[in-house]
Amino acid sequence: MASQGVRNDLATEQQTCLWHVNMESHNRLGPNMCLRRLLQSSQLQRAWRAAFLKHVQGRHLGARRWTHSGGGPYRAVIFDMGGVLLPSPGSVATEWEVQNHIPSGTIVKALISGGENGPWMKFMRAEITTEDFLQEFERLCSEISKTSVPVDSFFSLLTSERVTKQFPVMTEAIIQIWAKGLQTSVLSNNFYLPNGKSFLPLDWKQFDVVVESCMEGVCKPDPRMYKLCLERLSRQPSESIFLDDLGPNLKAAASLGIHTIKVHDPETAVKELETLLGFPLRMAVPNIRLVRKTMEIPKDSLEKYLKDLLGTQPTGPLERLQFDHGQSNPTYYVKLATHQLILRKKPPGTLLPSAHAVEREFRMMEALVNAGAHVPKVCHLCEDSSIVGNPFYLMEYCPGLIHKDPSPPGLEPSQRRAIYTAMKRVLCKIHSVDLKAAGLEDYRKHRQASSATVKQTGKLTEFMCNLAWDFPVKEGFRVFKEMLATKPLMGSHHSWSRPQSLLRTPGTRSYVTSTDSSLAHSSKGALIFSPEGLSPRVRELYQRLKEFMERHVYPVEPELQRHQASAERWTPSPLVEDLKEKAKAEGLWNLFLPLETDPEKKYGAGLTNVEYAHLCEVMGTSLYAPEIFNCSAPDTGNMELLVRYGTEEQKARWLIPLLEGKARSCFAMTEPQVASSDATNIESSIREEDGFYVISGHKWWITGILDPRCQLCVFMGKTDPHAPRHQQQSMFLVPMDTPGIKIIRPLKVYGLEDAPGGHGEVLFEQVRVPKENIILGPGRGLEILLGRLGSGRIHHCMRLIGCSERALALMKARVKSRMAFGKPLVEQGTVLADIALSRVEIEQARLLVLKAAHVMDVAGNKAAALDIAMIKMVAPSMASRVIDRAIQVFGAAGLSSDHPLAQFFVGVRVLRLADQVHQRAVAKMELKHRS
Repeated sequence: MASQGVRNDLATEQQTCLWHVNMESHNRLGPNMCLRRLLQSSQLQRAWRAAFLKHVQGRHLGARRWTHSGGGPYRAVIFDMGGVLLPSPGSVATEWEVQNHIPSGTIVKALISGGENGPWMKFMRAEITTEDFLQEFERLCSEISKTSVPVDSFFSLLTSERVTKQFPVMTEAIIQIWAKGLQTSVLSNNFYLPNGKSFLPLDWKQFDVVVESCMEGVCKPDPRMYKLCLERLSRQPSESIFLDDLGPNLKAAASLGIHTIKVHDPETAVKELETLLGFPLRMAVPNIRLVRKTMEIPKDSLEKYLKDLLGTQPTGPLERLQFDHGQSNPTYYVKLATHQLILRKKPPGTLLPSAHAVEREFRMMEALVNAGAHVPKVCHLCEDSSIVGNPFYLMEYCPGLIHKDPSPPGLEPSQRRAIYTAMKRVLCKIHSVDLKAAGLEDYRKHRQASSATVKQTGKLTEFMCNLAWDFPVKEGFRVFKEMLATKPLMGSHHSWSRPQSLLRTPGTRSYVTSTDSSLAHSSKGALIFSPEGLSPRVRELYQRLKEFMERHVYPVEPELQRHQASAERWTPSPLVEDLKEKAKAEGLWNLFLPLETDPEKKYGAGLTNVEYAHLCEVMGTSLYAPEIFNCSAPDTGNMELLVRYGTEEQKARWLIPLLEGKARSCFAMTEPQVASSDATNIESSIREEDGFYVISGHKWWITGILDPRCQLCVFMGKTDPHAPRHQQQSMFLVPMDTPGIKIIRPLKVYGLEDAPGGHGEVLFEQVRVPKENIILGPGRGLEILLGRLGSGRIHHCMRLIGCSERALALMKARVKSRMAFGKPLVEQGTVLADIALSRVEIEQARLLVLKAAHVMDVAGNKAAALDIAMIKMVAPSMASRVIDRAIQVFGAAGLSSDHPLAQFFVGVRVLRLADQVHQRAVAKMELKHRS
């Protein structure tokens, strides 16, 4: 009843606050923004706090002790965002100006230009839109620097994940401030992003109050900002400390009686803050963070349990923090008085019966401790789910450092040597444990593991030992010295793990001696054949794309490949969906739409075909990358079709969801009864009936139609079989939930299903679609087909260059680590010839692809017909040869799913089906030209 009363009180409080929401604010900010402002109001803050403290102990605010245990009179710490928690715009600008050859100080001068009425201050007060700000800011920067300044590139960098990482020392300080019962707040001059959200790349859970300039309509140093913050914190100025890097902001805060700290660098500022507060702010335990919202564990029940377990009644608050790394089972740091423990539990939610078995972990750890292995001492196993929600076990906390990078960077060679030596000793001790004596003989069932490759994987240790021994025995010392003289090999023999050295090769090519792009862009007729020749904006985009691939895509390829082979393969991978959100946040989204199709950059990045070719090559190094960046077929062709030919209603219904990645689509043209390489052969019938078009036909090899996200089918069939041959076909937009669409079966390509999209054989039986779903009009299907294949005609050729580079990189790494017939493969003559031929063929094909893209940019798709046909002949054949050579070097392993080569080969072989058609086209154009 008490809880119900609190909910009623809160509901009344909310209604009272809602009554006072200004309708003008509602109209300007929208309901979501108003709600956020409402939730930050002091009146509602107090209501929520009282309710949570009284009735929801152990949850977020309820876990806080609102009593001060520090050494000073302060009760709240207020942080600025840029320059204190994150890098300041000025520091980001300095790096960006150097990289883009912009005069130093240009951005900062533009930021302060106009003072309170300048574009930057107006932007942070939400008085102008992002588009208007960028337009005015670009004008200002160009005037100041006397050159063209791509400010959209700077804005992308400023808001990217790359530079919006909170300073670790500040994160540690906030955690310690919370642990002592003080309040925290962020007071930020920030702005709205184009998606309507405010730019605040922080964990909101760190702060009791967040005050944003764009929501309040005022900016620091306006005193109203500070007063709002104090009011919502329910604190007096004398009880608060404010950290900022700008003098005017600090002066305004000090005039109200707030103690201030000028932040020159985060480390020094934290030391000064420690002095004021009277307690340390650097955590003794590294690699921990506040408990994630979805991983909360109850406080009261755990505290009582620990006190009973320890057999004493220790005083002091229970501290609960979470380690910021690791997988499978959530791991927490728990401190009660002088006791420091590690708690490891099953994750929340429904679990498979044998998954996340902490009971099994505990048993193994206990046995290893008793056997003298160097592992932490386990204390207790609790199988009672009522304590923290799931079974868990406790072990002692062992102080130390965790190196996530196996290099590890930043250490002296002697330090690395000591770490590796200790690691070997520990591993040797663990592997020398007698399983029978330790009581682990029945630890697992005596059967083969669920993965068919586990047995083979278990032999890799023996294989690596033999390989290491072969080096000194068979002239290995000479080879090893030569390897050290260049760049040491990094990574694993297992290609899915993506050694760093393998995949930097495609991106390190350089054909120009200067990075000055002025010559490359002085004329529209200049062919940009190297990434270094791209404009600063696109070059920065190219670099961000490469970094994203290295950080996020290559490392997870093994997991994505396993998903494609699992029972859940027809369900989209949650990991891919997560990577899509990361790509969106970094501005690496919808890069494919050519500038000629979207001159106002309304839908895409506004790249030319040549610019996109360089980026598309990077995406081609991974089978999974194109979808992650929303640049995969058939969606790219369908989206370009809608941009070019769709009505505004069609765009609103279909284009926007596709651009946002909320839906996927397919393209139905190929039919089993006819040679569909000649599109005039298509026989599916489309007839008018009662204001509808009725579609009937048998289609197959419809890529993506099996994907549960597929909402749209672009369908091609005959509306008038008696019209001139090239005016019989029409194209329609068919919703996938329309009755009459029957999937007969998924089709395999060399045994591969290509899940979750797949390739379907489908019957369309009396499928009725509204008349407004026709594209352009009756008889214009072939016209649209040619337009749809505009820039999309060469996207796969661009990707094949990257695919071939990846195959060559894998081949080079393989031959350096394998022995045959008494000497390394790298010394075999046929292998050297294959590497040389592959490099030459890749370079030839790349130049031809870039030339075709260039002609499309400067003369149009029609003028580039010969070049397009030639690269569609050359690129698949070249890639097929390079990949085949790589498979030959890998031997039987090249045929397996342990490496991407087999899937690369299948994809390339499919594209070669069109070789003869393009050969015919090239020959006809050549003969016509010569005549």
